[in-house]
Amino acid sequence: MDLEENKKLNGKFDFVIGNPPYIRIQNLDKKERKYIQDNYSFCKSGSTDIYIAFFQMGVSLLNSEGRLSFITPNTYFYTNAGKDLRQHLKENKVIKEIINFDDKQVFDGVTAYTSITTLDKMNKKDYFRYYLYSNKLKYIDSIPFGKLKNDKWILDKNEVIDRILKIETRGKKLGEIAKIHVGLTTLADDLYIFKNPLFKGNIAIIKLKNGVEYKIERSILKPIVKVSTLKSSNDKQNRFIIFPYKLVNGKYVALSEEELKQKYPLTYKYFLAVKKRLLLRDKGKKISPWYAFGRTQGLNTFFGEKILVSPIGDEPKFIVWKKPEYTFYAGYGIKYNSDLNDLAKQLNSKDMDFYIKHTSRAYRGGYRSYSKIFISNFGIRHKQVIT
Repeated sequence: MDLEENKKLNGKFDFVIGNPPYIRIQNLDKKERKYIQDNYSFCKSGSTDIYIAFFQMGVSLLNSEGRLSFITPNTYFYTNAGKDLRQHLKENKVIKEIINFDDKQVFDGVTAYTSITTLDKMNKKDYFRYYLYSNKLKYIDSIPFGKLKNDKWILDKNEVIDRILKIETRGKKLGEIAKIHVGLTTLADDLYIFKNPLFKGNIAIIKLKNGVEYKIERSILKPIVKVSTLKSSNDKQNRFIIFPYKLVNGKYVALSEEELKQKYPLTYKYFLAVKKRLLLRDKGKKISPWYAFGRTQGLNTFFGEKILVSPIGDEPKFIVWKKPEYTFYAGYGIKYNSDLNDLAKQLNSKDMDFYIKHTSRAYRGGYRSYSKIFISNFGIRHKQVIT
């Protein structure tokens, strides 16, 4: 059923209750993706999910006194994909209550972080009730719609929301004074990144997971840090990445196939041996050239001194990395043109621990997300701004 068919029903339903499918738009074919983005205004932003389209469909089915209750992922609280849905719910003040399951799994055998959202078109209040389910259902507070921000929602006790606002409005936001970059994305790390390659003069011997060994040129390798496993700035790093790029006017560009063949014949031979797997990356979408990394955003920002942070952690662990020759993956790098140690001290604070635990996405075992979306608004007491 689409929205036009819904209109024929003239919004006659008193109640709409459901558990919509959870399918990221990348997992649909092009025709389905285009249809959803063309016909559902809630799905215009970001990498959307079908459940967001179901919210729009469900609301369109309600009569003027109707109610809706859906169990869905709680990701719409903070993702860019949920922006239009958040705006609609906030502006129309139709939320009656939200039950957030946080890091609890409600479906057997399925990893999904969910919430139950109940809407009421007759809601006449300027607030909604917020509950958290841990070991049992617990009422947290009545949250005024006026306290819901546009970029992401902070759902908690009002006193917690007020403290978070103070943290975010002091000094400058981290995202304003520093550049936060996600690490290298090859889309086939096991074919590019190798632990403890054997060096023999100008040759490096690499071994794939199946035990097959190849010889490549040592000079095409760059040292790389796996941020998600990093414990301190003193950790010994023994990973290297095949880096088929060159600097041109201060920017990295992929080597042409002829350049790769002439300058790095052993590496070119290796890439040919694994070409079939490389061509399967990103569901077979064309990557040019075919041996380049799967994603090239921020390619020129991976080297240099930086602060590294794992995407998931149980406490703040921002590590100053002063080895500029290293690139990184499986985490985030923070570039800052002033004192890295001072910045890291503020990021490794009790305030950051509090901030993340009340604003970030929850995972099993008390872990939280430290991704860019959750750390960018953290307030830093510093005058200098990056240029």
